[in-house]
Amino acid sequence: MAPRIPVWDAPVRLFHWALAALVVFSYATGKIGGYWLEWHMRSGYAILALLAFRLTWGIVGSETARFTSFLRGPRATLDYARHLFTHKGPMAAGHTPTGGWMIVAMIAILAVQAASGLFVDDEIATQGPLAVKASNAWVAQMSALHSYNQWLIVAAVALHVAAIAFYQGYLKADLIGPMIHGKAEDHGARAPRLASVWLAAALFAIACAAVYYLVVVYPRPPA
Repeated sequence: MAPRIPVWDAPVRLFHWALAALVVFSYATGKIGGYWLEWHMRSGYAILALLAFRLTWGIVGSETARFTSFLRGPRATLDYARHLFTHKGPMAAGHTPTGGWMIVAMIAILAVQAASGLFVDDEIATQGPLAVKASNAWVAQMSALHSYNQWLIVAAVALHVAAIAFYQGYLKADLIGPMIHGKAEDHGARAPRLASVWLAAALFAIACAAVYYLVVVYPRPPA
C-alpha cells in the first residue's frame, strides 16, 4: 500500500461536510414549511457564511484549496473530459480540471440561492431580512429566482453524487476517503502546502460577523 500525503486541510473538509448537511437541511425544511421555515432561513445564513469563508480560503488558504491551483482553461478541461474514461489509476492531488469547475459552479449556484433568500417574501409569514430594504419588484424577482434556482441545486447535487460514484466505481479513485481524513495515496506527487487552521478560524469568524451584520444589524430601522 502506497504511503499517504496530506491533501485536504481540516477547514476544507469541515466546510465540505457542513455545507452538504446544510444544503440537505435547507431543502427539507423549505419543503416542510411552517415553523421549520425559521430554521430554513437560519440554515441559509450559515450557508452564506460558509461560502464567504470558502471564497477567501480559495485565495489565501492551503495550496489545494486555492482556485489558482485547480482551475484550468477550457482546452485543458475539455482534454481531460475527453479522456476521462481512460484515466484509470493514480490521480494528482487535489481537484481534477472538471471537478474544479464543478466546485465553482456549486459555489455560484448556492450563493445565488442564499443571497436571493435574503429578499424573499411569501406575503404570509416568512420574510427575508433584506426584503424591507428593496422594492416590491426586486422582492418579487428574488422570490421567483429563489424558487427556480433550487432545482439547479438539486441537479448539481445529483451530478456531483453521480461523478463521485463514477470515480469510485469505474476509475477506482477514492474521493470520499481523503475528504474525511485529509490524506491520499502518494504516487510521486509533491505534498501540497497547508495553511494555518488559526487563519481559517479567523476568516470564518469574520465571515460569520459579516453575515450577522447583514441579516440582523443592517435591516434594523434607524433609532
